[in-house]
Amino acid sequence: MPASIIDIPQAPKNIEVTSDNIDAVNVIKGKATKDLYDASEFDQAKDKTGFRQFNDACDRVKNFYAQQHTLKTVAYNLKAQNDFHTKTRARMTVWEAMEKLDTFIDECDPDTQESQMTHLLQSAEAIRQDGKLRWMQLVGLIHDLGKLLFFFGAQ
Repeated sequence: MPASIIDIPQAPKNIEVTSDNIDAVNVIKGKATKDLYDASEFDQAKDKTGFRQFNDACDRVKNFYAQQHTLKTVAYNLKAQNDFHTKTRARMTVWEAMEKLDTFIDECDPDTQESQMTHLLQSAEAIRQDGKLRWMQLVGLIHDLGKLLFFFGAQ
């Protein structure tokens, strides 16, 4: 059976400690060339002042974020949790999930016109080129997979 995005085992409670220990071993082995928190060199010359300018965004983006902030209530969160646990979900590999996500138009992201697949691959590649740890590259690759919930009735 292929790996499933819903069957990922729970992370250990001390994942930060485990990650720090792995980082320490990698430093000893000479594998880690940069600190996790070093400034990115990948897009150092890029002008970032235009990113996340929601005041200049179109009404669709402004309305989306206004709605999301309005829905941040305990009652809404409890309903969302209940819906998540009672609805049937799909089984797919991570790659299949990325392909499915590539059919999604993200109306809330004013910063990119790229497809979701291109965005995920670019994120992971930028992190790789910046010399960050492999787990961080993976996070860059999968950071938007939560958007798949849209296909299953999430709002």
